[in-house]
Amino acid sequence: MNLKEKLNQLPIQDLIIIAEPHTDYTDEAKTIALDLLNERKWESIPNLKDDIKSYWEDYISDNIKQILLNKTLPKSLFLNDEEMKTALKIKFEEWKERQELLGIDITKYWAVPF
Repeated sequence: MNLKEKLNQLPIQDLIIIAEPHTDYTDEAKTIALDLLNERKWESIPNLKDDIKSYWEDYISDNIKQILLNKTLPKSLFLNDEEMKTALKIKFEEWKERQELLGIDITKYWAVPF
């Protein structure tokens, strides 16, 4: 079974993840994934854009520190820069709130003697 046959068995959401620029898949796998997505007419699938946004929100949440340190907006083949900025902004605010909450807990309890 060659690579195209293997990738052809995957759901569209997995093909999208493979095709995204930030993934570690080979250029050949990315090209084949894009070809398969175009063959399946991915743009006409309802709610797929929501799945892509959800994937990126999870990715940003998991990698927020690295994204902030690099000061670069991740690039997507399927979402425009404005959609990516919106996702980053939302996840940054959530991360900032979480850091503030953790900071309160940490400073309140870290120096308590046992």
